[in-house]
Amino acid sequence: MSHNLLKMNNITIRSAEADDVPFIARCVMAAARVKDLDEPAGDDRHSTAFMEVCGIEHSLYYWNHVRIAVDDLTGTAVGCLVAYDGRRYARSREMTFGYIAEKLGMTIEETDMETCKGEYYLDSMAILPEYRGRNIGKMLIEDAVSQGFAEGHNRFTLIVEKEAASLQSYYSSIGFVPEEEIIFFGHPYVRMVRCIV
Repeated sequence: MSHNLLKMNNITIRSAEADDVPFIARCVMAAARVKDLDEPAGDDRHSTAFMEVCGIEHSLYYWNHVRIAVDDLTGTAVGCLVAYDGRRYARSREMTFGYIAEKLGMTIEETDMETCKGEYYLDSMAILPEYRGRNIGKMLIEDAVSQGFAEGHNRFTLIVEKEAASLQSYYSSIGFVPEEEIIFFGHPYVRMVRCIV
């Protein structure tokens, strides 16, 4: 499978480009429950802060770490997944969360480490509401796992809200198992792991 392009069911998964930053920012804000994905990125302070951070090379959400799902029939971006080598997380997290907190004038609540060296981390994923239920999330996840595996990783992690039993079941159905509970921005989450041997 090419890491530049994956096609299935009139959906193409491709590497993000700098022009995708507004859409990536919308996806990250949706995953973080800051704004709904069907709200366009505007000139409000949240959109501005997230668009800026998606354009900064050493941030967690830098566009170069993103894969985009595109509807082949319309050419529209319909979803994305931010994924990266866990060894970059600690340094990038400090910069990313600090930047967003400063721009938005907020305090970061208690937050455990989401990932670490030796893991390939699936960070933020969002799919436009009208495209859900078409296996696009699974396509993005399998694409990220394939990319991480090609880079030498065999341990893949993500986090999901503890109360989101249906999401935990979904990730379990594609090979992720619960490992531990963590606190993320003051809320309980479950770290889930998938290993390839």
